[in-house]
Amino acid sequence: MPTELRLQRQLDHNTRLREQYDRERISVSQASILLIEYCRARRDMFLPTVWGEVDKKDDPFETQPAGCGCIIM
Repeated sequence: MPTELRLQRQLDHNTRLREQYDRERISVSQASILLIEYCRARRDMFLPTVWGEVDKKDDPFETQPAGCGCIIM
């Protein structure tokens, strides 16, 4: 029984290795280029020194006032 169990584990391991081998891969330089293009194409609201100040209505992290924005005290 232990040899059958070892064989099954080895077969499972081979299957996982084949799945990893078949996975699509790209080179590091290509991945770096894609990452740089992604970062340049999207504004980061947390980096105003790079992208400039963000208008309050365009900032998704700013709480938007409900209704007219008036507060009664």
